[in-house]
Amino acid sequence: MHPTGGSLRVFKQVSWLGVGSGKVALSRPTHPRVTQAVRRQVKRGGEVKVLRLSIAFVIVFMSISCSAFKSKAIAEPTLTTDESQKIVRDLLENNAGCRLPCWWGITPGETTWVGARQILEKVSSFMSEPRSEETFYVDLHVLLPYPQDSADYMEHSYHVENGVVDYIDVYNFNLAPNYALPNLLKSYGQPDEIWIRTFPKAERGIQHFLIDVFYGKLGILAEYGTGDPMKEVNGNLQNCLITDMDSPFLDLWSPKTQNLSFQEAKTFIDTVNLPEPKPLFEATGMDVKTFYETFKNSKTNVCLETPKKLWQ
Repeated sequence: MHPTGGSLRVFKQVSWLGVGSGKVALSRPTHPRVTQAVRRQVKRGGEVKVLRLSIAFVIVFMSISCSAFKSKAIAEPTLTTDESQKIVRDLLENNAGCRLPCWWGITPGETTWVGARQILEKVSSFMSEPRSEETFYVDLHVLLPYPQDSADYMEHSYHVENGVVDYIDVYNFNLAPNYALPNLLKSYGQPDEIWIRTFPKAERGIQHFLIDVFYGKLGILAEYGTGDPMKEVNGNLQNCLITDMDSPFLDLWSPKTQNLSFQEAKTFIDTVNLPEPKPLFEATGMDVKTFYETFKNSKTNVCLETPKKLWQ
């Protein structure tokens, strides 16, 4: 089952984190990102008969209170915060020894939710309560690897189908350097497709420029972005910050169970409030092979240019 079919989407709000002594500077995504919002509700049959209205009120009140409590926090932790943060640091650096689309030892299409939960409970401060036993979404607040002043957690989401994780969406600020754009290209090779989108001019000092890197055969869609206003050169918008893109949104699925095209995987990204993606060659005149060979080198000074009129 495709995890986004017919679903509504909501924006994740993230902010700049300041740089301090011994702290990591977290970069702010320059575009609003969407994630899964629809949850399936399970209807429970049968009638409950009560003798008094007061008893019914108590039952309803207790049911609501318990449900709310479950969704607010994870069960009593067995690790200290420092111990959990150390695990997060190791996972961000080593990804539990696995390659994408496996995330922190959780492989879409293979890992059961029971197994995934055992991993995630150790590193999360919040886990939404599933509303079904077999098919559901779970949103998590994952601990930051170090204390920060302006953010409390990273946002991860999991979709579970028939008890097995089949889709993962994660955002880690710039705390997972292995997935900065040059490093992703070097590690995973030439992408199957690359798509571009931007706006013809800046608004309120921000001009979104997004790159969607698609590895369909691997089950990876990585979305990168910058927000600095771009120079206009001979009618082209010029972006010279491509190799600085280090804070991707990662959408991960099993290519064995879901053979998605980019047009199908595109449902993971926001195309309502942001422009429709255009193929790299149409947008820039550069083919995927040249992009790969150019930008896997983090020291390159090559800029991308796209015609301004293409986005008007």
